[in-house]
Formats: sequence, structure tokens, C-alpha cells
Amino acid sequence: MPHADPSSPPLSGTTPALHQVRAGRHGAPLVVLIHAVALDLTYWDRQIGALAESFDVIAYDLAGHGASPAPGMPLGFDDAAADLARVIEAAGAGPACVVGLSVGGMIAQTLALARPDLVRALCLMDTVSTFADAGRTAVRGRAAQVRAGGMEAIIAPTLERWFTPGFAARRPDVLDRVAKTLRAADPHVHAAMWDMISTLDVAPRLGEIAKPTLVMVGEQDPTTPVAASEVIARGIPGARLEIIPDASHMAPLEAPDEVNRRLLAFHNAL
Repeated sequence: MPHADPSSPPLSGTTPALHQVRAGRHGAPLVVLIHAVALDLTYWDRQIGALAESFDVIAYDLAGHGASPAPGMPLGFDDAAADLARVIEAAGAGPACVVGLSVGGMIAQTLALARPDLVRALCLMDTVSTFADAGRTAVRGRAAQVRAGGMEAIIAPTLERWFTPGFAARRPDVLDRVAKTLRAADPHVHAAMWDMISTLDVAPRLGEIAKPTLVMVGEQDPTTPVAASEVIARGIPGARLEIIPDASHMAPLEAPDEVNRRLLAFHNAL
């Protein structure tokens, strides 16, 4: 088991054991997958299938998502990173290559700064490292919208941001699945997640992340646009940016084959 970096403060998770699945080859390099807000580990099914042939793979449900217990309130990135640290430590196979989508990428960056001993590499997908003031206001607005109107109030705009019109027309089943997952989410947790997201500001410390890093972003992502990924790729020494064509915010769902090809190439080269 890896030891904590003595220069970093300890993290102490606040949530009981999180629901997770594990697949692949025990003894192979560990890969941990972190899903986006309001979704769950099942949305990584295509990535798990691709990675499990060569790697030890864990996907887990964030606190208050899927089958994981509700977290304490208010939510904070330190607590989310502590939960991730406990997942890696409990696996007994770290350090891990941490793959995070959207808020998952934010949690991955937070862990890499707080517990670099647990991180072998990072894959940051459709995510950001900070927000402009207008962006923070917009994110807090999503929390307010959920508190005022429940989950139903945010389903249509979320689907519009997350998927390209072409994909929505080709795969209405995927959008229906996502809508049902959103509808079933706990609105209190969902609003608290957006409040947490609005506090993110790791950009000034990206230069401290000394881990191999792949940054991936959908070409048409309006939520965490290419420019935001460029900030991350410039900030982390040696990071590589790859843009997924014809995809929006949910690149692993819209373009799983393309995402998997790049994921495997990155992991195999480590």
C-alpha cells in the first residue's frame, strides 16, 4: 500500500463505503473511473469492457449517486477526493490511473494535488480547472433551479448541453436512459453538487501535478469547452490534449470507440 505524502494534509472521507464494481486483471495496473454529476458507474460500461482486458478496473458511484449512501452536507471537493482516496487504498493495488469525466475530472485533479502518492496518471475528460465569475454564477444557478423546480426542471437543458443534436437524433434511447437517471436523482444532492462545483479553482496549482496526463474533450462541448481543456493541458507539465470530433460533453457515451482507442493508447504507453 502506498504511504501518504508527508507534505500533504491527510484526507478524511465522510461517507460510508461507496458502491463500486471491479473488473479485469488483478495485479495489472489499477484504473479508477469517476462518473459525471447525477449519473452512476453504469455509464462506464463501454470503457470497463475495453480496459478490463489489460487492466484492473474499478468504477464507483459518487456519494449520493447510484447505490452509494448519501453524503454529509455541505459537499466539498476535499471530501470527494477523500472518498476517492479510500477507494484506491481499499483496492490494495494503487497508485491508480484516475479517469474522471466532468466533475469526476475535477475530483481527480483535487486528489492529484492532495494525495499524489495515490495517483499514477490522470485522464481528464470534458472537465475544467476553474471558472470565470460568470461561469460560477451559472453553475450556482443550476443549483437554484433544482431547488426551485426539482430534477424535472433541469432535464431538457442538461440533455441539450450534454449531447450533440446529431447523436440525440440517432440514439434517443441513450437520452431516454440519461433522462430517467436524472429524474431519479436526489435533488438535494444534485443541488449540493453544483454548489460544490462552483467552488472549483485548482488552475493556479496545475503546475504541481507531476503525473502523466491525457486531457480529452468533445469538439462541440459547450459546458466544458475546448478552451477549458487547453488551460488544463497547458498547466500540467507534459499533458497532452486530444479533441474528440463530433462529440459534446458526454464524449464517452457519444463516441465510445474513439474515446476507448485513446484511453487504451494512453494507458498502454505508461
